[in-house]
Amino acid sequence: MAAVQGSSLNPHAPEYIPVSTLPPPLPPPSYVLLPLPPFPPAMHPPHPFPPAMILPHPFQPAMIPPLPPTTTVDSPPQENVRPRRQRRHIPPRLGGLVKHDVIPISSTHENKTTVMIKNIPYHYNRDMLMQFLDEYCFLENQNARNSNGENFHVFAYDFLNNRSIGYAFVNFTDHRTLWNFFWAFNDKLNVFPGSVKSVEIVAAKIQGKNTLVNRFKKTRFMCKSERFLPVWFNPPRDGYGEWVQMITVGALQRHSR
Repeated sequence: MAAVQGSSLNPHAPEYIPVSTLPPPLPPPSYVLLPLPPFPPAMHPPHPFPPAMILPHPFQPAMIPPLPPTTTVDSPPQENVRPRRQRRHIPPRLGGLVKHDVIPISSTHENKTTVMIKNIPYHYNRDMLMQFLDEYCFLENQNARNSNGENFHVFAYDFLNNRSIGYAFVNFTDHRTLWNFFWAFNDKLNVFPGSVKSVEIVAAKIQGKNTLVNRFKKTRFMCKSERFLPVWFNPPRDGYGEWVQMITVGALQRHSR
């Protein structure tokens, strides 16, 4: 049997613990600031568009001569001037009563009884306006001791176009009724159904039933029926629906074609 070779290690030596050693830290890097290389100067080309030359305006202002002095020319005599023709379908006069012969109602018109009602709807007729006035007089008589009514009625009508012209003349029996009528309807909207215009109430220059009857009794109206003539009532209409005599004023003059 072969002999075992003896070990050179000391069995009683302490346990070997390896020790690792780190290399020393590196020194911090050193920064060196180097100068930048010089930039060569840039060569800019000249502007491609040269500045515009402002030339004088080719058209010189004209010399305007002063205006000649004005001369006045005398107007021709009025008798040689041809009058302006009136439109036939809207007569400017109603039996001598001019449409614009009215004045605003003021406190100085204490004894006025005749008014002009303006902006009446074109579809209204005399019967519709009388019904409107009857209703007003009825309400006035219910609230007052004095008798209120109307005794003369002129309704302007366009006979060629078969419609109202838009105004009427009414005479009341008492001046207090006129004032109440004025405050109730003047400059008011929706007075007449179907109308958007405000009603205007003004005093007529011709005042009183007798004066109105005398003005119209010899007037001839170009219309087709007596229901378009002025009328006066006996006794006055007061809205109670009692029988009232309606007397026409004026005469018919039928239009001949």
